[in-house]
Amino acid sequence: MDPSMYNAAMKGNMEDGDFSLADHLKKEEENGYQVTPNGNTILHVATLSGQREFVAEVLKITPALLCYKNKKNETALHIAANVGQSEVVNELLSIEGREDGNNNETLVRMTDDIGDTALHKAVRSGHLDIVRMLLKLLVDPQLDFPANKAGETPLYLAAESGFHDALIEILKLCQEPTTYVAAPSNRTPLHAAIIQEHTECARSLWQWNKPLCEEPDQWGWNSLHYAVKQGLIQIVSDMLGWKKSLAYVPAGHGENDWTTAFHIAASEGDVGMIIVLLDHCPDCWDMQNSRGQNALHVAILNNHEGLVMALLFEYYGICDSLVDEPDNDGNTPLHLLAAYGNHVPPLISSHPRAKKMSFNKQNQTPLDIALSRTWTVKKEKLVGDLCSINGRLGQRDFKVKRITETSGKIKRIREEDDQDKAKRDAIEIEKIMKAAEIQLVVATLLMTVTFAAGFTLPGGLDSELGPNKGMAVLLRKTAFRAFVVSDVIAFACSAGAIFVYFFMADSDVDIEEDDDKENQMAGFAFLRRLYYIAGTLQLLAMAAVVVAFVTGLYATLAHSIGLAVSVCVIGCVSFFMYFWIIMCL
Repeated sequence: MDPSMYNAAMKGNMEDGDFSLADHLKKEEENGYQVTPNGNTILHVATLSGQREFVAEVLKITPALLCYKNKKNETALHIAANVGQSEVVNELLSIEGREDGNNNETLVRMTDDIGDTALHKAVRSGHLDIVRMLLKLLVDPQLDFPANKAGETPLYLAAESGFHDALIEILKLCQEPTTYVAAPSNRTPLHAAIIQEHTECARSLWQWNKPLCEEPDQWGWNSLHYAVKQGLIQIVSDMLGWKKSLAYVPAGHGENDWTTAFHIAASEGDVGMIIVLLDHCPDCWDMQNSRGQNALHVAILNNHEGLVMALLFEYYGICDSLVDEPDNDGNTPLHLLAAYGNHVPPLISSHPRAKKMSFNKQNQTPLDIALSRTWTVKKEKLVGDLCSINGRLGQRDFKVKRITETSGKIKRIREEDDQDKAKRDAIEIEKIMKAAEIQLVVATLLMTVTFAAGFTLPGGLDSELGPNKGMAVLLRKTAFRAFVVSDVIAFACSAGAIFVYFFMADSDVDIEEDDDKENQMAGFAFLRRLYYIAGTLQLLAMAAVVVAFVTGLYATLAHSIGLAVSVCVIGCVSFFMYFWIIMCL
């Protein structure tokens, strides 16, 4: 494109020196239109810059440019709708009496390379005023709201982006509710609004066309299923209030891969959603998924202990049969708990149905599965929990053989794990000793500072002759006395911590070389106890130092109460920081 023409279009100059818009356009009609590398004509460029008067003059001279497309098949209307140039859109739609016979309805239905109309562009970019201008020219929703090549209609885009005002404007023209099966993944606009958690759009769409919530996507999930997954309790309640049977519609396709709304809520651990589902459909807890699993199976698989407790406590007598219900592989929730869980919740271990012997299709009890796992402290706790349920080990051999074999297996596994445990203990001892070295330096510094503060008292000493000569000037002030006491406490605690660190350095704890396991454990426990004692003393010393600092300053600044209180408050910030860190941990 000629630079003078491009600059004129960008700036809106129709006459500029030797440049004349009319002359250029007349020459272009004879020799072809000049375009930018992207195929934009002078009309496209002026539209992008929002030069309304320039656009009007171009169309007055050369109306054919109105429907001219660039390399992306975009008209000037596409560009104006996309960038939000509402005045230019109004100008483009006001041109009448075109020689090419096209009207405004034809213009707004023109599509670009991806199938977007100007309305698609306006909705996607969030320009409500342009959406309203374009909708005034549309009368047939079936023709005027086509899907682009991605299957997106303007209504779908409004729902997915949460553009509620535009969605309402579009719904006003759609007198008869229609189903949208061409959308991405065969989803309806209601799917899109719920997945993105745009509750206002979802509520408006559902009220406009309630059967939309029954339409499945390509994976067989309807809008209710997604609402349950997203935790949209009010929307789920409204849908079930309209049609309770929605709670029993499976989510998924095929015989081997489907679930239910109740299972979806269980997989999310959403107790509130479980309550809503049971309030509308009290018997939906009894449903199973394609694997024959109930909601308790699913809750355990997803490690939602709170939901497990809710199912067995709040709904005891209704959902209690879930405890010993087997799935397609014969696994009860206890089997899954043994395979994946860290421990058995008390309500399960005390549940009467958990006390009966349960075998899966591999002839295994929950304890068998637990024993087959790699031995850890968590596994040991899990095995103990399972043994405490019925007092038996749960294998089908004779009792004596059962106890002997299992005890031998546990003993063998523990022996194999001893070496690893010894290495872990050695590493922990090394960490403790390194930390003690650093803390010893800190304790020494605290002791030095508090020792110096004891002989450099705030306010100084009385130098005048008399019985009080050499005594502290501020001796009678309560704040000064608090300073002295806290300084002594800090000194004593620091000294105590240093002594403990000396004991730690002198202690002889060697986990790897000591063959006596009792001595190993006793030595390690003693070292750790010393470390905790020293750490506690050091914390007390640090706290006492802070108190000594603020009380000493308060005693010397007592003549200015505002300044003294401010200093005390600022000095105590360290306490708030300490408790804040503790809460975060």
